[in-house]
Amino acid sequence: MATEPMKLDQSTLTLLRHSPLFHALDATQFNALAETACLYQLNEGELLFQQGEPLTEVFTCIRGHLKLFRLTPNGDEKIVDIINPGNSFAEAVLFMGGQQYPVHAVALKSALVVGIHAAQYERELRSSIDLCFNMMGLMSRRMHWLLNEVDRLTLHNATFRLVSWLLEVHNKDNGNVVLDVPKYVLASRLSIKPETFSRILKQLSSEHLIKVTDNAIKLLDIPTLEERVNIEL
Repeated sequence: MATEPMKLDQSTLTLLRHSPLFHALDATQFNALAETACLYQLNEGELLFQQGEPLTEVFTCIRGHLKLFRLTPNGDEKIVDIINPGNSFAEAVLFMGGQQYPVHAVALKSALVVGIHAAQYERELRSSIDLCFNMMGLMSRRMHWLLNEVDRLTLHNATFRLVSWLLEVHNKDNGNVVLDVPKYVLASRLSIKPETFSRILKQLSSEHLIKVTDNAIKLLDIPTLEERVNIEL
């Protein structure tokens, strides 16, 4: 790990209790896991774990953002996922019997992450049917998301992927999308080249469909954007 772990305080325990990883745990099970859990404070760009390292912990992001990525044979970085506060990660590998982390995990900005002892969590899984079903539900939702992601990446063009993402994450009250991560990171996550990403934003802006600022995108004409997506479906 990239930094020395710290013990959890009460506010972190409260946030952790609401994580999908712990919904089905009773108080005794949760307390047993929390007693051996560690808190990792990561600076921007700091590594949490590397691809191929032994899987020793599963994680929940408490604050900040992390990117999970793999390196292509020619050394390019392919972002697999962006982890937001409240999201867990690495538990799927444990559930499938994996022994190593399949990706790198790096903080995109200052982040706070809780690490749960993997072997101990596995023991709780084996002893609790409710926890297993809870985990299966979480994995099913992720599988559904991944299937949709495959469709987006293989069946649709870059404009569709970006517009679809904007419609998915925008604030329903004001149409705003806050960019918590750099645009090049988002472009990689959507499998769009940075220059293509910028070109699409400019095109949508020129059509008065969106307004782009340094750290936000405002959707100005949601019905037309939805029509663009529906035409391709």
